[in-house]
Amino acid sequence: MSFKLSVKRIAAVAALAFGMSLAVAPAQAVGPAVILVVDTQAVFAQSKAGQSIRSQYEEQAKKIMADGKKTDDALQADAKKLSDERALLSQEDLQKRVQSLQQRNVEFQQSMQIKQQGLQLGVQRAEAQVEAALRPIFAEIMKEKGGTILLDQAVVLAGGADLDISAEVLKRLNEKLAKVDVKALTKEEIEAAQKAASGQ
Repeated sequence: MSFKLSVKRIAAVAALAFGMSLAVAPAQAVGPAVILVVDTQAVFAQSKAGQSIRSQYEEQAKKIMADGKKTDDALQADAKKLSDERALLSQEDLQKRVQSLQQRNVEFQQSMQIKQQGLQLGVQRAEAQVEAALRPIFAEIMKEKGGTILLDQAVVLAGGADLDISAEVLKRLNEKLAKVDVKALTKEEIEAAQKAASGQ
């Protein structure tokens, strides 16, 4: 799973705060744009919060897969047992056991999907907390440096090294947010989130 913050949205919010203040001023009063650059993906990857999210995700994903393998192994064993015993069963009993096994497999697959989706949504919520912590940091540094536009390094084709504020952003983020808990959403929480997203 790739960890990717909503870079454009964060940068846009930070730039908007300063851009709007200039837009309302008379045209002749507006000076040249002061552009700053930040590598948000590097900041996230190197930050304490980003690393804590990644390690928690990997640990929880590993547990989901281990638990899933146990259930899958049990289903495979039951399927083999049923195959070995099929000659001893009546057609009706065989059909009932096959249907039961199929139903258990369907429920297992659905359960795995829910757990994986719940973990992914939990990661997204954790990343949203990092985004929320970054916004005021961007605004603070832009104000201090007189910046009017903040660009992500991903959209800068060349140059910008002397305008890069990533190191300072990383330092302040680590001071502000050392860890973010990753809590996988339950089936009920997933359904509630889907309803909220659809406006129901």
